[in-house]
Amino acid sequence: MTRDLQGIRDRALRKLLTHLDDSVTDQWAEIERFERDDYQDPALAEAERDRIFGEVPFIVAHSSEIEGANTFVTVELPRNKAIVIRQKDGSVKAFVNACRHRGAELVTQESGKCRIFSCPYHRWSYDPSGELRTVTLDNTFGDFDRSRFGLVELPVEERHGFVWIVDNAQRGIDVAEWLGTEMDAILASFEIDSLVSVDPHTYRRPTNWKILQDGFLDNYHVKYAHPNTAGKMLHTNAVALEDFGRHFWFLTSRKSIDRFIGQDISWTSSMIEHTIESCFLAPNTMLLRHATHIELLTFRPVGASPDEAIMQMRVMAPTVEDSGLTEERWANRWRKNWEILIAILHDEDFPILDGSQRALTSLDAGTMLLGRNELASHLFRREIRRLLAAGA
Repeated sequence: MTRDLQGIRDRALRKLLTHLDDSVTDQWAEIERFERDDYQDPALAEAERDRIFGEVPFIVAHSSEIEGANTFVTVELPRNKAIVIRQKDGSVKAFVNACRHRGAELVTQESGKCRIFSCPYHRWSYDPSGELRTVTLDNTFGDFDRSRFGLVELPVEERHGFVWIVDNAQRGIDVAEWLGTEMDAILASFEIDSLVSVDPHTYRRPTNWKILQDGFLDNYHVKYAHPNTAGKMLHTNAVALEDFGRHFWFLTSRKSIDRFIGQDISWTSSMIEHTIESCFLAPNTMLLRHATHIELLTFRPVGASPDEAIMQMRVMAPTVEDSGLTEERWANRWRKNWEILIAILHDEDFPILDGSQRALTSLDAGTMLLGRNELASHLFRREIRRLLAAGA
């Protein structure tokens, strides 16, 4: 597969340089039309919650965020509130964050380390394995089969340095099968499991999750929405894409790549300085490989709401030891990196994307258009349609 990845990167690099020379990009077959209901319809939002997030794997954490035994994070998923916790044997489990007695929220912290989960309501307690340990005043409660009333388990799997979940206790999980051969090999080549997650950020936005996802697939807006930041460094409307069916990979570039236009060159490790490798991992994730780090952006609805979403952003970087930096310099580097990212998100991206959701409350917004040059967004929509149809 190493040879195949070399071929993918060679083809994309050569195509991208040609695109830049000709001022064109990869394209979809035709312009697509869509309506405001794609982002406003409660019935569609409910179908997405169940037929997409309740059926297929998606990323909820980086492995380093639950590094030691009994370390956990809590996650708000579209169908369930969940606890994800590292077990003593190094494996990972995920549970619905609800006591089996009266349904009280079991854990309120965003993250932590805990040898026992104790319900705040009546002090029933559970092991990190999910097993019911204690029923308070059990001599008066009554008899029942405790083995059947441990925490409800959600399907979870660790692969490529990420923790993946299917948000449905009645389903199974097979991340390799979901990714497919090509995308599985690409993620393996990034060696993300050797990196650490640096201060992940979670944002709750008054915006449909698909508007957010579209915004971070879009290479057409860069110099217009980010003229004084990303637009100064990155090329706009120039993408070389490989479509793998469910998922896709694409190459975009920094303006420093211009020195290679007109040359017949092959991909080498030095090209990472001039390009960004991006992966769309269906149904809701963008992964961007930069020269110094990897960024991961995930988007999911809040329940069945069409107008509220959770966006999580992660920066994954080499450890202090692998970076060769002192702890102070390492911390300063990623603090500054986050300051730049947050400024762009809050000052440039969020106002536009939140405004799109507000604008589309207008009942007479009219039919809208997705251009042929917006290939990644077409492929995203294709997969969403497929998943909705498969679960119908």
